[in-house]
Amino acid sequence: MRKWFGLLALLPLALLLAGCCSPPVKEISLAKAQLTEAREEGAPLYAPEKYREAENLLSQAEAEAKKECQKSWKTVKLAQQRAQEAIKAAAKAKAIARAEAQRALDRAREAMAEARKAQAPRYAPDLYAAAEDLFKKAQKEFQGENYLLSKKEADRAAQLALKAKEAAIKVQKELARKREEERLARPTTHIVLKGECLWIISSYPQIYGNPFMWPLIYWANRAQIHDPDLIYPGQAFTIPRDFSPQEKDRAVYFAKTRGPWSLYDGK
Repeated sequence: MRKWFGLLALLPLALLLAGCCSPPVKEISLAKAQLTEAREEGAPLYAPEKYREAENLLSQAEAEAKKECQKSWKTVKLAQQRAQEAIKAAAKAKAIARAEAQRALDRAREAMAEARKAQAPRYAPDLYAAAEDLFKKAQKEFQGENYLLSKKEADRAAQLALKAKEAAIKVQKELARKREEERLARPTTHIVLKGECLWIISSYPQIYGNPFMWPLIYWANRAQIHDPDLIYPGQAFTIPRDFSPQEKDRAVYFAKTRGPWSLYDGK
């Protein structure tokens, strides 16, 4: 009986002590402010684990403040501690990420310059345009302080730019090869055969494929041709290849407006 009386005597004291606990309202507000600072510092991106831990601890402290007052004080202190750690960790990680993103942008810029030098905008336009778009996105993310994504986009831009460079070089080599094949397939000299005239020679596909271009042959071989209507078997004529569009037009005009041929005509 005395034991029960003793317990009953202690009960009001326990209730009194429990009633003396005030919820950590100011501490919770401080933790919220610290989390806001952490967000502004980029903690969700650069220190996500510490930031999430601080958020969870704060939510726990708010819930405990309603039913477990004493416990909420310890929890909110932990939340404040984790929030501060998130701020510091985010600042450090952000600085590192910024430097890495800047280096990636520099590499991408150099790769884009190499691609332009290789004439990628002309010979590999799709690849170069894709690289350019990624580079612009990387710059935009850098300005928005999303350095992780900026680096990722810049790295991709550099890779595409180098591919564009390689593709452009390959295309130009192929074009050069074809030009050389065409040059070898189109003779630069012609030995006159019996029955040929400048009109006929100029009309051959391997020569010009256009009879009206015969004046080009005539003008290039004036030392041998005294009259364009009089050429002889066995004569070796130079076939001009490096003529301008204006020279071609002049030759065609001359051929079409020359009128009847006569000895020594065309001088």
